[in-house]
Amino acid sequence: MSSYNSNTIYINNRFVQEDQATISPLDTGFLFGDGLFETVRSDDAHPFLLDEHLVRLRQSLQTLAIPEPQNLKQSPDIITELLNKNQLNQVASVIKIVVSRGYSGPGSPDKTPPPTFLIKTSKLDLESIKRRHQGMRALILPWRRDQNHPLTTVKSLNYLENRYALRKAQESGFDEGIFLNQSGELCEGSFSNLFLIRDDSLLTPSLTSGLLPGITRNFILQTAKHLHLDCRETSLVMEDLKRCDGAFLTSSLMEIAPLLEIGKYKFDLKQTSKLQNILREAFKKKREQL
Repeated sequence: MSSYNSNTIYINNRFVQEDQATISPLDTGFLFGDGLFETVRSDDAHPFLLDEHLVRLRQSLQTLAIPEPQNLKQSPDIITELLNKNQLNQVASVIKIVVSRGYSGPGSPDKTPPPTFLIKTSKLDLESIKRRHQGMRALILPWRRDQNHPLTTVKSLNYLENRYALRKAQESGFDEGIFLNQSGELCEGSFSNLFLIRDDSLLTPSLTSGLLPGITRNFILQTAKHLHLDCRETSLVMEDLKRCDGAFLTSSLMEIAPLLEIGKYKFDLKQTSKLQNILREAFKKKREQL
């Protein structure tokens, strides 16, 4: 008998055990990656920046012309119930929100099928996050991103390139891979956004470089403005790595993780720790307000 304890998930208006949940083999999310997802961190049952994640999800649904799920507005209540059912109220956890276009089987072509809507929760691996906070190593990926691709701002289920990039980075002994775009500009990581630090100023690739508008990235931009820190979205190239004092990566789960190196460029974490600690304190204060 398996010792696996199945969590409760929410799928298509029902709470079910995840080992009993089903999705049609004709679902376009399964067949083609035709859908979207959001990953949200929760600490002690307080999802961080959930509203911002839902705004991005709705914008992406409009971009892909996928109907909004009927119960998307109830996401906060659904998440609260899932965290309770799965005994995640007093720990750090991961919330995954997934929407696909849904069933693609035979039927009336003028009748839009309802989307598939799923929310799942799980415990966050804090040991993995702690290791990233001690410093990450990134390589420059050998192929280029198309900054003019119409779906760069969409966090789609067709995430294979990112997964492949991370695997290739890890096979080479690195923690993350950084994309360049076709113009040779720094873009983003396979699961993160990039910030450089130069003379107490924050620099991050602009959206026109062809990257996902990360929720944590935007929080740092807004926080820097509030704290009167110099923070700029701009075009960055490899030469800028030589001129910067440090760098860090951001994502919803790890928030801020310093970079020890990008390719051949190495950084002294002590040199930029003050600025990064200021930003970490902003995350802490925001969580306390939830």
